[in-house]
Parts: sequence; structure tokens; C-alpha cells
Amino acid sequence: MVLGGRAKSRVQYATMYLTTLTPGRRALLAGVFCASAMAMVDPVGRLCLTMPLLLIAPGYLVERAAPTAKLPGLPRLTLWMGLSLSLIALLYLWLSAAGLALGAPLLWSLAAALTLASLAAAWWDLGSAPGPRPPDADLPPRRDDPCGPTHSPAASGVSQIYPGRILQPYVFMAIFAITLWLRLSQVDGLALPAWVDSVHHALMVRVAAETGMVPTSLRPYLPVDDLPYHWGYHVFTATLMRLSGLDLPAAMIIAGQILNALCGVAVAGLARYLWRRPAAAVGAAIAAGLISIMPAYYVSWGRYTQLSGLLVLPGLAIAWGEALRGSGRGRWALVLLLLAGLSLVHVRVLIFALALLVAQAVVWGAGQPREVLRARRRPILATGAGAAAITAPWLGLLARRALLPALSSAGGLAGGGSYNALSDSLLWSTQNELLISAGLLGAWLGLRRRAGAAAAVLIWVALLAIEGNPWLIVYLTPGSGVLLLLWGLRRRRLLAALAGACLLLINPFSVDPPYLWLITNDVVVISLFMPLGVLAGGAVALLYDSLPPARRWPRAAGICTAALALAVSGYAAYAQRDVLNQGTVLATAADRAAISWAVANTPPDARFLVNSANWLPTARRGADGGWWLLPLAGRWVSTPPVLFTYGDPEYVRHINAVSDIVASYTPGQEQAIFDMITSERITHIYLGAKGGTLNPEIFVGQPGFRTVYQQDGVTIIAVPRAP
Repeated sequence: MVLGGRAKSRVQYATMYLTTLTPGRRALLAGVFCASAMAMVDPVGRLCLTMPLLLIAPGYLVERAAPTAKLPGLPRLTLWMGLSLSLIALLYLWLSAAGLALGAPLLWSLAAALTLASLAAAWWDLGSAPGPRPPDADLPPRRDDPCGPTHSPAASGVSQIYPGRILQPYVFMAIFAITLWLRLSQVDGLALPAWVDSVHHALMVRVAAETGMVPTSLRPYLPVDDLPYHWGYHVFTATLMRLSGLDLPAAMIIAGQILNALCGVAVAGLARYLWRRPAAAVGAAIAAGLISIMPAYYVSWGRYTQLSGLLVLPGLAIAWGEALRGSGRGRWALVLLLLAGLSLVHVRVLIFALALLVAQAVVWGAGQPREVLRARRRPILATGAGAAAITAPWLGLLARRALLPALSSAGGLAGGGSYNALSDSLLWSTQNELLISAGLLGAWLGLRRRAGAAAAVLIWVALLAIEGNPWLIVYLTPGSGVLLLLWGLRRRRLLAALAGACLLLINPFSVDPPYLWLITNDVVVISLFMPLGVLAGGAVALLYDSLPPARRWPRAAGICTAALALAVSGYAAYAQRDVLNQGTVLATAADRAAISWAVANTPPDARFLVNSANWLPTARRGADGGWWLLPLAGRWVSTPPVLFTYGDPEYVRHINAVSDIVASYTPGQEQAIFDMITSERITHIYLGAKGGTLNPEIFVGQPGFRTVYQQDGVTIIAVPRAP
């Protein structure tokens, strides 16, 4: 077939377009070649290839397909990360619901298809050379902008010349590099993830990697089925581990610290979107990534799931803001996917996110006509219903295994005791005084300029405080009652006036609503780095806008500003260098070597007695590295990961009773230990380097007990089998 002239010219144009090496395409090729070279070195090198593939490519392809106006680069990257985590979790959900597993052939086929599709799309998108753009052309002024009418330089009388605007992307990349280096250096020498949560996270990751399914059943390791524990992080890490070849501890520690560093990027993306300023991204990245002790301190607790949820939250807020502005059905689809994914990654963070969505909607809707508000009601309801529909299997499990049992119990969903006490040491830890001061400065400057970004974030913080302290609502009811009563009388709305009168009669001192056990003050406090980081970014942006125009020396002014930002980053990073709490480190390199020995030299049905300690009224925890035998070696241990509490009540009571014998041991109670060894059919005793109530001297000289491993403070003793 001979092509016509017009068709031939189109083919020639397409060929020329696809073969043109623009700067963006050169950067893409360089990145692919470097990542491919590193992937051939070792599993850590392959992580450099698989991490962006899993964390960016799925979201990039989906967001690219949405028929909406394009966002600036950093908010788009934030959106991609949230979407990618959500899409991977949704893939696992529906494969598992259909009884299918993500086996090796399917996994590698999907990875190959994802790689080719994302590279082809990126090659096409990077085909045009960037042209000259005005300083704030990426997001033009709009009447419904959350920063209000003064968000643009022209509106506020600020010069259009921004010294150092060209340097800002490079400064931001340097700040991220410092943050990433800091996060990785903070775990230097950490053999296994720290504290309690890490142990059961590791078990769930292992189950997900071995089965290729959602880890709602922990068999054969624990007799737990229908586990109502969010698992989005676990399936992401399991996929990353399978593709990269990293072992389980390295996948959790290294990838976890990368996610931690990227959380600062997500906060910067949200600040960039809300304040409409590149400088806000730089300030937020410094505040959340380097000044704030959180989320860096999360590594001391093993809070990888909450960290992943907070990585999804900013993308959800960005998609929600665009959807409210009426950017088309594509943004509502993105909101639906992000809402659904966040419910799989972390339920508590979903509640935090809903508070932010409400705050954004209040600020956006304050200046909108009634017709516009009514037009948004249907897509909002449809999005919520759609998110519930595509997560129906998970929501049904939560209702059956968590919500209904809680409602049928005596306390219901209410908490009690001192569990909700506010920890001053968390609120004012390390550099938080500086973070809070910067956040308050951003709030003050933003409110002075009537910036919607400041109002939305402050409302969000207030809602977070109410979620942790529901009794605060009672103190708002009299004022709300006055306003509602006056409005009802003025509009002659009898029911509204009566409702206002009823609210006015409520005595705050006579009502004491309980708090929800899911949301505590400490959980709110350790998440405040996100709104405070956004406000701090706004402070930097507004102060930067107020600088003299520097028409004569724009390059010198830009260099000085960049140097100041990097100097602050370096100082903050130095202050955070020892963020890991050694008191929460239960296992050492010696424990890891001993567990490897146990894998090679003990039978799969070996049963280990390990040290335990008191922790919660409903669960005990391990006291040393022996606790890691179950997730790493697959060996039975006397004190399993705390997810055993989701098992049968009789099983839970038995495990706690066995652990209590060990945790409460004192010299003279040796017979109780020996009797428990017999009744539990213990075959080995693991005594870790960190130590506990049990020590090797208890078993020295006992008939049949023999030491089979002893190195660097770790002792493994073989127990004589009963005749």
C-alpha cells in the first residue's frame, strides 16, 4: 500500500518526533542506563530500579490518562506516589478476593509491561523541549484558589522577578539528597528493624511474599484467620522484595527509610499545591524532612504502615482540591482510587485525611454560589460510594472482625485510662520548638493575606485535635447554638432556631464524651509534622515574596538564598543524626547471625523458648532478638508477634500465660520454667544479646541440656526430648 502525501508527512513527523533527543529524553536515557547498571550489581542496586517502578510508574500512567489539566511537577510526583501505593494494594485485594495469587510469572509479566508502558509514555511526554515560561505560569491565578486573591505576585504588589527561581528545583533536589542520606545514615548498623511493630510487619510481609496474596491469614505461622489489620504497606514491600531480591530485613529497613525521605517530598508537594509557590516546597521539605523529629523517629517504633499512609494523604488532598474545582471526571476517579487505597494502607490516616478533605471543602465552598455547591454533591457521594464498592471485601472483613466485636463489647469504640494522655516529650521533642514556631509564623502571615491555604491547614489541625479529644466539641456547642439560633430567627426557620436553642443549653462541664481508641493524642502529635510542614513552607514562600526585587543582582541574590537554605538543611540534619532510640532496638547483628544459624541447623518444627516482657494488658512482647525467629526463620516461639491477639481467645490466653511465666521469672522459680518447657514441647532455648529474665546459667548443668550455639552474647541451648 502506498501512503498518500498527507499520511506520509504525518508518519515522517511522528518518526522525527519520536527520534528527537530532547534534554528530557537524554535525562531519561541516562537514568535508565544508570539504574540498569546498578541493578546488575546486587539486590540493593536493583532496589534503585524497582523502587521507582513500583512507587511512581503505576500512578504516573493512571494520572496521565486522566483527562484533566496537568499539575506542576512536584504535586504530580506526590500524586503518583499515592496512586501507586493505592493501585498495588487494590490489585492484591481483588486478586485475593478472586482466589488468585500474584505468582512469579504474573508478577514478572506485570513488571515488564509496567516498565515498557511507563518508558514509552515518558519518552513521548519528554519529546518537547521546554519553552520560556512566566514565573508562575504553571498554576495561574484563579478566583477559587485556596491561597485567596493575594496568591499571585501581581495581586500583592510583589515584583514578578524572583531571584533564584531557576535555582529552586536544584535546591530542592539537594535538600532531598541530604534528607535521604540522613535517613540511611540513621540506620547504619541496625541489623533488624526496631521495636514491637516491626516484628509483626515482617511476618505479614513474609506471608504476602510467599503466598502472593493479601496477608489476612497468618497460617502456618500463627493460627490467625481473617486478620483485620491494614496491609497495603506489606504487599508493597513484599512485591519490592520479590523483584529486587533483597532479604526481608533489608527490604524493610532500606525501603522504609526511602519512604521516610519521600514523605518530606510529599509534604513539599502538598505545600507547593496549596500555596502555589515553588519556595513553599523548599521550606516544607526542610521543615518536614530535616527540622521535624517526625517522621524520622518512626524508625525507632517501626511505624512503617503509618508512614506509608501519610505518603498517600497529600496526593489525595491534591486530587480532591482539583476535583472540587471541577476539573472533570478524571480527578474524581483519582480521588476514588486514593480513598480506596488509603483505607487498605492505614485506616487511622484515612480518618486524618478525611479531616483535611473537609477543611479544604469548607475553604473552597465559602466563596462559591449555591449552584456550584449543589453540582459537587453528586460526584462527592458517587466517589465515596465507589471507594466503598471497590474495597467491599476489605470493609466487610473490618466490620465483621473489628467493628461489630468492638460495638458489642462493654466499652464499645471508646478508650479509657491514661492511654490518651498527651506526651509533652513528644510534642516538644528536639527541634519541634523551631518547627511549631515556623508553622505559627506561616499561619499568621497566611491569615494576614487571607490565604485559603493557611485557613484550610488550621481547620485541619483543629479537626485533628477534636478527633483525639472529642470533648472539645462540647465547648463549641454554645457558640454554635447562638449562631444557629440567630440565623434561624432571621430566616424564620423554626427548626433551625430550636436546634440552636438546644445547643445553647448544653453545659460543657456536664458532658464528657469518651475518646475513640483508634485516635489518641500521641498519634495526632506524631502526625503534626505534615500540617506544620505545610505552614512552614507557606512562611518561607511569603517571606521570600516580600524580599526586594533585586533587579541588579538577581543571580547573587538567588545564590545567597540557596546557600542559606542548604546551610539550614545541614544544621538541621546534624541535629538529627542520632534519631534512632537504642532503647527500642531489640536485636543485634549477633542475633541476625544466630537466626541464620538456626535456619540451617534446626528442623522446621523446632520450638523455641524466648525471653519475653510485659507490654500491653492483652499482649506480651519479646525481649531480645529471639522474637525474630518466627518472621525470619519460620520457627515457633513461645512469645509470637503481637498479632496472635487476633486468634482464638483460648489460644490468646494460653500464649499470654506462657509468656508471663518467662516475664515474671525470678531466681528460685526454675521448676516453673522446666515444667513449661515440658508442657510446651520446647526443643530449643534462645537467649539473645540484649538479654532478659532468662540467662544461660539457669540451664547449665541440667541433665540433657546442651549448648549448641554461643557467639557474641547469643546462646542457643538444645533441650532433651521427653521419652
